[in-house]
Amino acid sequence: MGAKSFSGIKVLDLTRYLPGGYTTQVFADLGAEVIKVEDMGKGDFCRGDEPKINGVSYYFSALCRNKKSITINLKSADGKRIFHKLAQESDVIVENFRPGVTKRLGIDYAEIKKINPRIIYCSLSAFGQDDPRSLQAIHDVNLQALSGYLSLNGGKLSPLHLADVATGMAASQGIAIALYHREITGEGQSVDIPMFDSLVWWLSLLTSRYHFQGNSISAATIEYPALCYNIYETKDKGLLAFGMVEDKFWKIFCENTGMEDLIPKQFYRRQEDEEAWNRMESLVAGKTHAEWLEWLKDKDICITPVKSMGDAIEDILASKTGIMEYVEYPITGRILQTKLPYRMSGIDTPLQEATPPPVLGQHTGEILEKIGFSKEEIEAFSKQGVVGGV
Repeated sequence: MGAKSFSGIKVLDLTRYLPGGYTTQVFADLGAEVIKVEDMGKGDFCRGDEPKINGVSYYFSALCRNKKSITINLKSADGKRIFHKLAQESDVIVENFRPGVTKRLGIDYAEIKKINPRIIYCSLSAFGQDDPRSLQAIHDVNLQALSGYLSLNGGKLSPLHLADVATGMAASQGIAIALYHREITGEGQSVDIPMFDSLVWWLSLLTSRYHFQGNSISAATIEYPALCYNIYETKDKGLLAFGMVEDKFWKIFCENTGMEDLIPKQFYRRQEDEEAWNRMESLVAGKTHAEWLEWLKDKDICITPVKSMGDAIEDILASKTGIMEYVEYPITGRILQTKLPYRMSGIDTPLQEATPPPVLGQHTGEILEKIGFSKEEIEAFSKQGVVGGV
């Protein structure tokens, strides 16, 4: 690994799917030893998501490089004992069981704190550990719906799970803050990350606008789309993104297209001037996508093509910024990976040095030996169904 700043940190990741995967990927890429503690049998559920290459899921591949995998039956007495030994030597635990599950298993924060007072124990749930709503079945789309967000975007499903990603960001930040706090005070702590609150945090501009508009907001009263800030269709059904929020850009555009009378209407929404909107749509529809791109060559006014994902990826790779690269892994072969977006002068996270996403239970024997179990004990655990992957 190129990054060694977190090489002394051990993270136990009991999570499934996106929120926990995003959270611990940060620390794995920065050099921490991240150990996925997975269920016997299927492991992290995202291992099963299609599409796959040689049995490896795209989902697992995106979130689990630089991690290790151990499979433990946490419902068994020996499984609990193994986990406690791991927790004694760890710095961070991340879990996203429904509240109460870790307590029943005997691996909750209160129990782990007794054997490791310095532990940072991060719990992800829908509404927080003490909110009864977190006991109900719920997913990202439900949290978006309950937050009010879907009422402002036309009720459309997002191709990205916004609450999940917001949670991953909030959790990684919360853990980093707790680690810094421990560095100063020597104290560990629990970090309770509600997914709903994480999304609401992202929506703070919208909720503030709601208040400033007299406790009212709808798709018609948010700032955009506006004449200067919208997606327009070209003659050949291509799309262009207009982002001319600065007066100077809008003025240049209007003067160069014979639309000077629209200059004072820059931020008009459709309901405020239907005719102006019709004229703008007709203007853009008067040229093909290629003709507009040619017209834009000598202009710097915040208009860009709406690219397909494939075109965007090809352009990103061609730019050689390092944010996205193809890497060669033993099972999947050559696959696409996206690195952390941090560009730090003293820390690097090179994708070409990353270890591939682990096979289920791949590191069970290695990890158990490191915490003091003999080969005979490990073999016995395997035969008894306490651990897998041996």
